[in-house]
Order: sequence, then structure tokens, then C-alpha cells
Amino acid sequence: MRSIMVSSPELYSGKSAVTMALATKLKDNDLKVGYMKPVGNIIVDSNGVLTDDDALTMKRVLGLDDSLHDMAPVLFTYRLLDDTLEGKEKPLAGKLESTFQKVSKDKDIVMLEGAGDMSGGSVLGLSDFEVARMTGSKILLVARYCDDFAVNRIVTYMKLMPKDVELVGIVFNNIGPNFINFVKEKVVPYFEKKNVKVLGVIPQNKALMSVTAGEIAEDLHGQVLAGRGNLDVPVNGIVVGAMSLDNAIKVFRRKPHRAVITAGDRADTQMAGLEARSPCLLLSGNLYPTMPILGRAEELGIPVILFPDDTMTLVDKMEALLRSVRIKNPEKIEVMKKMFTENVDMESILEALK
Repeated sequence: MRSIMVSSPELYSGKSAVTMALATKLKDNDLKVGYMKPVGNIIVDSNGVLTDDDALTMKRVLGLDDSLHDMAPVLFTYRLLDDTLEGKEKPLAGKLESTFQKVSKDKDIVMLEGAGDMSGGSVLGLSDFEVARMTGSKILLVARYCDDFAVNRIVTYMKLMPKDVELVGIVFNNIGPNFINFVKEKVVPYFEKKNVKVLGVIPQNKALMSVTAGEIAEDLHGQVLAGRGNLDVPVNGIVVGAMSLDNAIKVFRRKPHRAVITAGDRADTQMAGLEARSPCLLLSGNLYPTMPILGRAEELGIPVILFPDDTMTLVDKMEALLRSVRIKNPEKIEVMKKMFTENVDMESILEALK
């Protein structure tokens, strides 16, 4: 049995998407693939069981029989952090090692997904480096190039990596059009001169950066008031309806794929969003809209979702959601898998795992 840890020097690198694409590609190669998120940091409730959202998704995508308790053995809760800070001993390393053995049984390869950035799990003694060492896993580094400090972050990561942990290589992911040529022409040769393999450069794809109205309602705990039959509409940004009616209509029409966020009692702005055919309306303040608004929304099939948060809090939550888009639906999974196939050296990864 072999194992690989997918790690990153930063948050929001698309680590989960790369893990999923690689796991499904390995499965396509007739390999029995297992999965573990050693330190769960995106905690959700699944039928009364607390688990990690990535583990829950991978269990479904890979069709795994392993229990969620084993796939996400350590959940980074506030209570665990408090106990750790107070010096209460927790047999976390032993628990991780025993569950890893269970997850590894009858598998050819086990995918391990790191927690956040390079610091994830460190206070628990379960950083990506420590987990890789105790499980004998090689590391695949996933990184973005979104600013001029990206190379610094990767170099720092490699300097901190223990000598007895092997780096398979780097996959640059979600690279925007402004950086794609620079990464290929400057950054890739820089690392290759240092004998670090760059296994792929995956360009940005806007289809993978959107969320659906249904995902917004579910993740941000909103109440769907209208347009329930069209919750799969994609949203790739937001616009706040805090302008005059004439300006609102012009702005909404210029930004056709952005959700409109406005107060629940702003009927004029809501109607402008509907007439501009915005993908959905997100209403703040727990203020119910008028019946004409809901009637028009149903007529147009535009979801209207109500939230208890004030407008600025809702904006902050939406921005955070869009930064950390999860790839869950089959269409996005296939898009990511295709991009992985076209842009990543799969043969080198398979060779490194022999």
C-alpha cells in the first residue's frame, strides 16, 4: 500500500479539487483508492455525525465503505483547541495511526488531504509534515500563483519540510490569465533548476469558481422563499443593492451572474434585481419581502433567499464562501478531472507512487 499527502503552503489553493481529481484518476487506473482527512477543519453535521465536509464528499465520490469517523479521525473543534491549550493530553497520534491502518486495509493507494495551509494541525502535533512522516506518505504540493509572494511561500514550505519526507512535486492550480505565462516561463524553470518537479499548471476556470443558489442557502443557512425549482443556477460573485433604482438596474444588468444582496424591506432594489434577471436575491435582516416580489420571483424562476444576518455580515459570509468554493456536484467534478488530465503529468505521479 502507498500513500500520498496533498498539502499546500496557503489557504484556498484548490487542494480538495486536486485531491478529488487525482483520486478519481487513480481509480480509473484500476487502483483501489482510500481517503483520509487526518485533521478535519471544515466541520459539518451528517445525519447527527460530526465530520469533515471534504471527507463526506470523498466518501460519496469514491464510493467508500469506510466510516466517516475513520476518514476524518481528528476534528479541529474549539473544545479540542481549548483542551490542547490547557495541556490536556490527547492520544491523537496513536488514534491517527490506528485509523490510518483501518483506512489502508485492502487499498492500493490512500490519499491524505492536509488541513488548510502549512500550519494546519501543528498545535495538535499533526501538521502535514508530521502526518506524512508517521504514515510514510509522500507529499504532493498544490499551490496558487496569485501574487508576487507565491514563490516565497513555496520555498519556505520546502525549507521547513523534514529531510525524511519526500516531495513528489508541485501542481500549480487555479492560475489566472494574468499569471499563466509568467508561471510557465519563469516560475516553472526556477523550480526545475532546483531539482523540484513541477507536475502541472492548471489554469483558472470560472465554471469551478461559482456556487449555486442552493449551495448558498445550505452553507449560509438561508431560507428559500421563492424559485425553489431553480436552485442550481450558478453564482460567481455578488453585488450589493445599495444605490438608486435607476443605477441599480444598470449595475445588475452589467453583472449578470452575480447575486444581489439587499435588505428584505428594499422592494425597489429587489424588483430591479428581478427585472435585470439576476441569478438570485439574497435578503438580509430576516425581513420578509412583499407578496408582489415573491410572486414575480416565482414567475421568473429566480430564487429569493432570506438570511438573519445584517447586510455587511452577509456580504462577508458570501465573499468567504466564494473564496473557498467546494467542488461537489458531478458536473464540476468532471470539469476538474478533465483539466487535471490535460494539464498534469499523471505518469510521473504514478511512477513516484511505485
